[in-house]
Amino acid sequence: MTEIPSLVLIDPHLDIIVIGIHFLLMRVGIGVRTEMLISEYATRTINNRPLKYGTRQSYLKIIKSLGIWNLEISEVTSSMMLDKVDSMKSHNVKKNVFICLRSVFRDLGLFQDLPILQGISKEYDFPTQEELHDLIDRSKYRRILYLCMYAGLRVGEACAVVPSQLEGNFLRVDRAFSQDGKHLGSPKTSGKVLIPTWLVEEIRMMTPDDEWKLGMPTQLVSWACGNLSKRRGGKRLNPHMLRHWFATDMIRRGINPEVVRRQLRHKNINTTMRIYVQVNNQDLIEAIPNRPLTKQSKNAASNIIYLPTNIA
Repeated sequence: MTEIPSLVLIDPHLDIIVIGIHFLLMRVGIGVRTEMLISEYATRTINNRPLKYGTRQSYLKIIKSLGIWNLEISEVTSSMMLDKVDSMKSHNVKKNVFICLRSVFRDLGLFQDLPILQGISKEYDFPTQEELHDLIDRSKYRRILYLCMYAGLRVGEACAVVPSQLEGNFLRVDRAFSQDGKHLGSPKTSGKVLIPTWLVEEIRMMTPDDEWKLGMPTQLVSWACGNLSKRRGGKRLNPHMLRHWFATDMIRRGINPEVVRRQLRHKNINTTMRIYVQVNNQDLIEAIPNRPLTKQSKNAASNIIYLPTNIA
């Protein structure tokens, strides 16, 4: 079989070196280095693309978890990946695996026929505001959790907050720690958010000892929340749930959806409304308009609405 040599391309717009490409043109019968290991190709491809640190780590973790890390490129197929992913319970995990595989191996023409799945919004069983305060006030990560709850920050963004990011009552969200805590870089989405005055004062009073340190995993916050929830015996608490609570609470208070989008720093309002705003049975019941009662309709059974009780 004929081997196509590696190419190194220079992208003048991004001023970066693009990965040396090994085309595996199976459809036209041209072979390449099919003995190359998945680990070799994936590591080089991921590390040479202009990806965020968190995305690079996530892609490497996904590929390793699939059990193909030490296989040769010629040994993997889309049907093999479908079989592996089919056993996964989470729809959103499946979606992320397919995204990873299509992206990393696109220059080889591999996995481009894997399905494109739409994400499914996770529905949380929110504790009451009072219950959340009771849990958060018992945590040593109190300020970080309140930044998630009342500023809608992601946990990595909340851990990275320092007083210099304040501009009056606005917080400039322009940095975030990676999940493993080894990298401090730009957040998933940047922007300014308006936060409560009491929270501004807490941030302003921070000392260097209060700041998150490089090398500390942000997962520490999530683990602490899980342990706290177990000890209290109530509903589970996690930092990202608080971001969802932040969005849902604003909508329930009648806040303009565009304001909610800006506070969450979403580019598209559809993301805000479809994924972050949660609707439950009580919301549906309260949305049904009342009909003025007449002699004819006072005893009408059609005016009674029954909804299943097992839907969140």
